[in-house]
Parts: sequence; C-alpha cells; structure tokens
Amino acid sequence: MDLTGFYAQFRDETADNLRTLSDALLAIEGQTDESMRRSELDRAFRAVHTIKGSARMLGFDPIAQVAHALEHVLGEIRQGQRALDRPLADLLLRGGDLIGQLVAGIPHIPATMLDAVPELLQALGAASPPPPVAAPPPVAVPSPPSPSVAEMAPRATRQTVRVRVDRLDRLFNLAGELAINQQWLGEVGQELYRLQETIERQQRALQALERELARLRFSPTQWQALDMRLNALRDAQATLADLAQRQSDQLDRHLARQQMLVKDLEQEVMAVRLLPIATIFNTLPRLVRDLAATTNKQATIEIRGETTELDRKVLELISDPLVHLVRNAIDHGLELPEERLAAGKPPTGLIQISAESVGNEVRIKIRDDGRGIDPDRVRQRAIELGMLTMDRARQLDAQETLELIFQPGFSTARTVTEISGRGVGMDIVRANLLELGGQVRVESTVGQGTTVTLTIPLTLITSRVVLAKVGSQILALPAATIRSILWVRRDQVQLIDGQPTIAYQQRTVGLLSLAELLGISGDSPLARHLRAPALLLNTRQRQIALLVDDLLDEREAVVKPLGPLFARRPALSGAVQLGDGGLALLINPLQLIEGNNRRTVVAPSINQPLQNPPRRARLLVVDDSFTTRELLRSILQSAGYEVTAAIDGADALDRLRSTAYDLVVSDIEMPRVDGFTLTTRIRRELALSDLPVVLITSLASEEHRRRGLEAGAQAYIVKSQFNQDSLLKVIQQLLGHEE
Repeated sequence: MDLTGFYAQFRDETADNLRTLSDALLAIEGQTDESMRRSELDRAFRAVHTIKGSARMLGFDPIAQVAHALEHVLGEIRQGQRALDRPLADLLLRGGDLIGQLVAGIPHIPATMLDAVPELLQALGAASPPPPVAAPPPVAVPSPPSPSVAEMAPRATRQTVRVRVDRLDRLFNLAGELAINQQWLGEVGQELYRLQETIERQQRALQALERELARLRFSPTQWQALDMRLNALRDAQATLADLAQRQSDQLDRHLARQQMLVKDLEQEVMAVRLLPIATIFNTLPRLVRDLAATTNKQATIEIRGETTELDRKVLELISDPLVHLVRNAIDHGLELPEERLAAGKPPTGLIQISAESVGNEVRIKIRDDGRGIDPDRVRQRAIELGMLTMDRARQLDAQETLELIFQPGFSTARTVTEISGRGVGMDIVRANLLELGGQVRVESTVGQGTTVTLTIPLTLITSRVVLAKVGSQILALPAATIRSILWVRRDQVQLIDGQPTIAYQQRTVGLLSLAELLGISGDSPLARHLRAPALLLNTRQRQIALLVDDLLDEREAVVKPLGPLFARRPALSGAVQLGDGGLALLINPLQLIEGNNRRTVVAPSINQPLQNPPRRARLLVVDDSFTTRELLRSILQSAGYEVTAAIDGADALDRLRSTAYDLVVSDIEMPRVDGFTLTTRIRRELALSDLPVVLITSLASEEHRRRGLEAGAQAYIVKSQFNQDSLLKVIQQLLGHEE
C-alpha cells in the first residue's frame, strides 16, 4: 500500500500534538494544583502516544523511538517514579523539538537529524525505555454490557475535511471575480439609467415638434398622413420607455439578489481562510521561558484574545514581527531580578499580549512592565549614528523620538548578541507591517514599561479602496490608510524647513505630491488649479497629506497580486480591476513614504545636503583556517567591502600597525596570538579604542562570551549559529553611517 498520501496528514497531526506537549509541560511548571498537574501530564502523555502510534504505522522508526522514550519518561512521572524538574522539562521539550525536525524531513530524513536520536535517548535517563514488545495473541473476553440509552445517543461532532490552500485561494479569487462582475453589472445599470434619460429627452422633443407642427397649415390629407406618422412615433416612444423601465427594474432586483449572494459567498470563503491567532500565540510561552533563562531574567506571560481570527497569509507575515517584539521586550525591556527589586518591582517581569478585532482590522498589543525607552538615550544614540544633528534632536518631541527606533540600523545596544542589538528588529517589524497595509505604534514610560500596538487588516484578499486620479493614471489606495479627505487651496500652503505644509485642526500637516513620490511627470495639482484634493493619511505620529488630481470613487475591491516582476517595489501592493475591465495599481502610501524616508536616512522634515559617496570600508579578517578565512573573505567582498586577510593574531597586529582598517573580524582559537589577546592589544597597545571588533568562534559558553566582550569586542558570533545575512547586518550596524 502506498502510504505517501498520508504524510501530509501525519505532519499536521504531529504538529498539533507537539503543540499540546509543549503547552502541557509549560502549564505544569507554573501549576501548584496537583489535580491540574495530573491533567496536563495526561494531555502530554496522550500526545506523544499518538505520535508514536502514527509514526510506527507509517514506518518512521526514529520518530517512533523518540516518542516512545518521551512516553516512557512521562509515564514514570505520572507514577511518581521521577520528578518533573526544570532540567527534565527542558529535555522533554528538546525531544519534542527533535520530533518536529524529523517530521519536517520525511520521507527522507537527513542523516544529521538521525544522529541526534541516540544522544537524546541516552539523555532521557539512565534506564533506557523498554523496547516495544509484540502484541500478545488474542484471547476471548466477555462481552461488554449493553450500553444505556444515553450511551447509545450519537455524539454531536463537527465533520471536517482538509483542503489544499491553493484551492482555497482559487475559490476566493473566483468569488472576487463575481464581485467584479457585480460591479460591471452596476455599470450596465447606469447605462440603462442614462438610456431612460435619453428616452425622456426624446419624448420632450417629440412633444415640442407636435406643438410646432400645430402652428403650420396643412391640408386634411397631409394632416392625416402626418398624424399617422406621429402616432407611430408615440407608440414606439411608449414601447421603448416601458421596455427600458422594465429592464432597469429587473436588473435592479437581480443586482440586489446577486449582491447578497456574492457577499455571503465571500464571507463564507473568508471564514474558511481565517485561523485563530492562537496558532502563533501558542509558541510564545516557550519563547518567553527560553529567552528568560538565556538572559538570566524572570518572566511570565499573559495572553488574551487567542480566539481572534485572521487571514492565514496575515498570520504568516506577522509571526516574525511578533517574535522580534517579544525578544526585545525581554532583552531590552525587562530588568534583571535584582534591578527590579531595587526599583520596587516584583523580581518576575510580566509580558502581556492581547488581540482584538476592530471592524476590518485586528489590533495586537505587546506590553512589558520593564524599564521603558528613555527618549534622551534614543536622541543621543541617533546623534552618534549620524541620523540627526544635535539641533534637530532637541526639536523632537517624545513620540517623534520613539519613531527613530524604526530607522534601519538603529539600536541603543552597545554590544551585539544572538538575541538583539543588531539594529534590525524594529526595522523588520515596521517593514512587515507596512507590507500588510498596517501600522505599528510604540508608547513607553521610563521605569514603567513599553507597549507596542500592531494594527493589521483582517485579510489581504479584499480591500476597501479609494480610487484617485494622478496625472493620466487611476490609482487605488487602501481606505484603511486614509483618515479623511481635505481640499487644499493654493494660498493655504506654507513652507517650513523647505517643506510644503498646511494647518489642519491646529496641527501642522506635511503636504506631499503622490505624483512626485511615484515619479509621475507633470505639474502639481495646485499649479494647475486654485485648490486640489488631498488624502490625510491615517498615521498617529507625523501628520501627512498626499495631493492628487481628482477623487473618483470608494469601493470594495479584490486585490490581485502583481507577481515577481514588482517584488522590489513594496509600495505596490497589487492591482484592482475596475468596472470597465481596466486595472488600477494599489498603492500603499505608508510604505511609499517609508521608502522615501529610508532613501533620505531621516524623516522628510529634516533637510540635509547630499554628500559625496563614501569610500568602501576596509575590513581585516583574521583566522588560522584557510577555508574559514577564504569563506569570510568571499562573503565580505561580495558585499562590497575591501578585505585583507591575516593568518593569526600576530599577523593581524603587524597589519594594523601599518594600515588603517574600519573593522576587524577575528577567530578566537589561533596560534601565537588568540582572538582575546588580539582584541585586548588592539585596545591597549595600539590605542584603537573606536575600531569595531567582531569575534566569530566555536566557543559558545557564556564565560567565553563575557570574556570576549570584556576584552573590547562589540559582537560575538558562534560558528554553529553562523548566518551570512546576520553577519553582514552586524557589520553594517557597527560601521554605522560610514557604511
């Protein structure tokens, strides 16, 4: 029998059971009620038992072995033979992680994964779990008693069926095509209405003709012939008017019925695509637990709104930003236990995560009760990184200052770790949210904590859009990004710091031309007219309005993807089909402005003259391994750096005495002069206190990491966790604005 058809089902089932295992183990750690602990243990035991049975049925023996070992340990815990302490819980969670990795590799599990199985089985206890025994021969058993009426009553169950995601997408696209066809029929209805108006004008013209003819003299024969012709015209006129009215009435009734059906169909298909946000929230307790242990902090997590539903694609896109924010909350936000006690706080920090639906949007809040973000420190760091002048920094209020943390490369961390400090986390959060057509807002109070609010659309398939004319083109903008419509007169525009602005509700609003942002040639609307419409964007920080030539309509539209050709234009979110069959590009104005900000490095209200392109940064790579040295050289040269290689620390010191470098990337374990000594001598002997040093090593212990940072290194990267993109981002952040 071909079992390959069951693999996908096994993956999904195992993923659910692994989540159950993780949730149960984490729940036991904070549970004092013995009955509740027993209930969670039973849940965990059943989950691994199911995995074991399914794996054996499909012939995945390594998975079955690990699941059997976990089941054996959990059985001993349930019987009181072993205590579930934190090390054992860690080991059981490791076992679940290994099963997940093995399942991801089926049907051809890599040998590297298989090698980890014996090690884990040995770690699970001195007493290895007994091997599975053959089933005993069947024996006769007495028949069970007849069930009672209550036992015979069928239980209400919800029947489900697995459907491929691409088929759901196709189904929803078809529903979208129906919605577009509905719009086209609406256009036909408008044509019928215009036809009725034409018939009425024709009727009035015929009546005027009759009055004119009555003033003229005709013979009886001529009047008879003329009256016959007029009667024929009157009959045709009445028939045409009646036919147009009946067709218009029928079309209106048909449109009303079809509109309800299309709306119901879209809602039903949408409901199929929606998933509870618990699918990503469920991973956060484990994340908080592991990060707290890594950073020597104490943290608990509270989650609310797990049943809030979102489109599957939206969930996929917000998963990484959510992880970034939780990591930041623990690493940057929460204090060490002794610091919290000194500040009058409980030693255990609190991470609160909530989700709620508001109209067609979902709001997710991530709050910590940590140290908060110090605006003065943010301003000072921005000045150090060359993002702001000191004068400009003084002009920023608290909210504008917090906006700086979203700038690429910005970080207040002085050293770089695997958790944070690379200056990429918050930038990624905003980029992903803007790609979704959402927003991110940060609120923080020093000493009390920080709250990050993500506002995201319920779905990416349909969108309420505003159609606007820009030059000769028709463009669509998400209605959710627009707060209101303004009509701007030419005499209202004032220049502040060289930027056009207007006053609105006692606030200064920056005025930008959508045509200029998109590179569409032509005069500004205010250059051609005394007044023009502007779209006030739905931002909570800096007020911005976009000038357009004309506003055409607001409607619900199906968003069609643009394909890989436009992948490098994140401001182009897709295309919407118009009623006449034409297409209008869907523009994300927030992404468009953010992209413009990145090109100018700082906010658009800050004017700085363009500077000459900087020279290529000169890097020194130090490693005694030829393979590693050449690999690093190739990576860095491909990234545009000028790279010199040294065979060990002594060679590196000789080169540093004769040549100026912008950054050093070094191994630690080397002959003659190791990386620790090299870093110390760079600081003390060569007096290069500002030269960034990145240590890349196999030494992963906290003691070695601390020794490297104490020696003066700005970043410490473990080779087993090496990632090319991470290295380049670390180097770019350390080089700052000179890169």
